[in-house]
Amino acid sequence: MEGSTEKYYSLGDVKRLAGAFLKKLVRRWWLLVLVVIAGAGLGAFYYQSIQKSKYEAVCTFILEEKQTSMGGLSSLASQFGFDLGGTGGGSLFAGDNIFDVIRSKKVLQKVLLMPLGNAAESPTLADAYMDFTGFRNRFRKNPALLNMHFSGKEETLSPVQDSVLGLIYESIIEKNLSVDRTNKKGSIVRIGVTAENSLFAKLLAERLVSEASSLYLTIKTGSAIANINQLQRRSDSLLSLLNRKAYTAAFSQSLDANPGLKTAAVPVEIATRDKAVIATIYTEVTKNLEASKLMLAQQTPVIQLLDKPGQTLKDQKKGLLYLLFVGGALAGFLFIFTEAARFVLANI
Repeated sequence: MEGSTEKYYSLGDVKRLAGAFLKKLVRRWWLLVLVVIAGAGLGAFYYQSIQKSKYEAVCTFILEEKQTSMGGLSSLASQFGFDLGGTGGGSLFAGDNIFDVIRSKKVLQKVLLMPLGNAAESPTLADAYMDFTGFRNRFRKNPALLNMHFSGKEETLSPVQDSVLGLIYESIIEKNLSVDRTNKKGSIVRIGVTAENSLFAKLLAERLVSEASSLYLTIKTGSAIANINQLQRRSDSLLSLLNRKAYTAAFSQSLDANPGLKTAAVPVEIATRDKAVIATIYTEVTKNLEASKLMLAQQTPVIQLLDKPGQTLKDQKKGLLYLLFVGGALAGFLFIFTEAARFVLANI
């Protein structure tokens, strides 16, 4: 642009400006020291008054899936109208679905409604969370909500309690709960709960593993167990019917039957035939029942708890010396940066 000139600085000019700034900074060393001390003081204040305790409870478990093909056994059972299952297909807990189940509202809310202790009047985990996090203070203007407490039964929750429990669930998912694998290619699942209350963190982590495992086994083996129960009822019914037919066949045999009456042997023949048919069906149903029990045992997954939190958890909050150093260093850096910016603007 006409009338405008660009100003260039040589390396010597840069060295001269840097030296001048350092001399100025040395002359004001006392101010830098005061700023560093103030920053360290802020770090100490954060440690003493602002920073909250941070306890982390970690549980790890391994999930071993058992995949067994039924083959001809499944075809045999299907002839009698039964599905033994397990012939393939995807697993509900395949891949990362296990993470979503552990974080699900169904599992987490059920755990939150469990009591902290064994006493009947013991507060629930949801009550404890509202107390130590200050969550209850949100309802200072509403005494009814401020004094809210949860029972251990989900079906007794009022609509308001259900809404508050939903807010607690969202808060825990966002701030307190982490679920991942210890190794991206492994099958060991890690559940971590971070909270200001060590007992809450420990119980929530342990009970999440227990509840998720129970739900998994129920879903995974529920169909097979239902089939076994159905086969058991059929087997018991056939056995009772077989016993009755055995008595009927015995009673139908006449010791002094008239040889001239050809029809005298018909009831015995019918009873014997029915007995043989029922015995054959009973044998096949019993075979399928025992086979189903065997396949259930072979296909039931194994959930093995590897590590669980100890009786006491270590507080993970930042130490005093660390905060003193970080506060002082950050304050000193900001002071030097600000002074450098002012010096450069004044000399350009």
